[in-house]
Amino acid sequence: MGKEKPKRNPVLEHSCMAHEIYNFVDNLKVATEHPIEIDVRFNRIMICGMGGSAIGGDVIRDCVLKEAGCPITVQRFPELPKWADSKTFIIISSYSGNTSETLSMYRQAVERGCHIVIITSGGELEKLGLQRGDTVIKMEPGFQPRSALGLSMGHLAVIIDAACGTDCVREIRKFLPTLYKLRDRLSGDKSEAWSIAKDINGRIPVIYSTAGIYASAMRWKSQINENSKTMAFAGSVPEFNHNEIAGWSEGEMRSRCIPIFLYEISAPRVIRKMADASMTMLEGYGLDVEVVRIRGKTPIQRTLRAVMIGDYVSLYLAHLQGVDPMDIKSINEFKSRLNKLLSTVKHAGRSKKRK
Repeated sequence: MGKEKPKRNPVLEHSCMAHEIYNFVDNLKVATEHPIEIDVRFNRIMICGMGGSAIGGDVIRDCVLKEAGCPITVQRFPELPKWADSKTFIIISSYSGNTSETLSMYRQAVERGCHIVIITSGGELEKLGLQRGDTVIKMEPGFQPRSALGLSMGHLAVIIDAACGTDCVREIRKFLPTLYKLRDRLSGDKSEAWSIAKDINGRIPVIYSTAGIYASAMRWKSQINENSKTMAFAGSVPEFNHNEIAGWSEGEMRSRCIPIFLYEISAPRVIRKMADASMTMLEGYGLDVEVVRIRGKTPIQRTLRAVMIGDYVSLYLAHLQGVDPMDIKSINEFKSRLNKLLSTVKHAGRSKKRK
């Protein structure tokens, strides 16, 4: 007889966010099933987006860093850098299609003659892209933007493979059976993610990874911020050893925080030694270091594992904190305030022109 499937953690039974996180692997599979052709000359790639729509770019960039033959950057600032020109291949990613900062980047990319591909579920961005004749990749609507990571990652992997000749999609699809098994374990009633969430509860997590999978640490941070309504921060090794280590060496604030290391057990020896030295230093300061062992032969495998574990940690932590992981009142309030301010600025500008 085969191994018995883990019993589902009862915390997940009535959670909409649990359903969205559970669908991550399915979304990743679907999004990698539709290849596209990219026939354009470029010397750099820029992925433009905000929040949950940008993190997929960070993840894919980490995964293809050693194979891509050109620089890949992720742009979150609404003003494009001066060097972005007609030889820049730009991927505009906005799940809603209505994010003001991303729409601003799209309009600038159009003005500069950049080749553009759009990933969205609809909104103003889809409308503008179709009117202009851009390639528009349509995502399934109905998710929270941060829960559409599987879709955005899959589509980005397809685009980057077509543009750079990398082999990201093949590796992702080969790894899918392992991810389905990991999903069963993480949603089980004796999940590693549940144990980590209990260790974090009541403290501020500071998540560290090696530089090669830093996007995973950033994903942990943002998911804990949004789903758990908890402050969290992220950093990477070896940069950690040149500044943040001093902040952990003394002071009362340390007792309110917990360092978490996403430890790549199959990473090159020198990278593991750097992480070992960092953790040993923290333990020497009397700190309780949480070590999350990340398996995988390649950066893609390690990144996907780390992302999935972090998503479930944020979900369980939300339960322990007694908060609704779907609630985004604070984000909506900010967007409303920002839109009012921008509308005031535009109105003032029109008034001056009339005078």
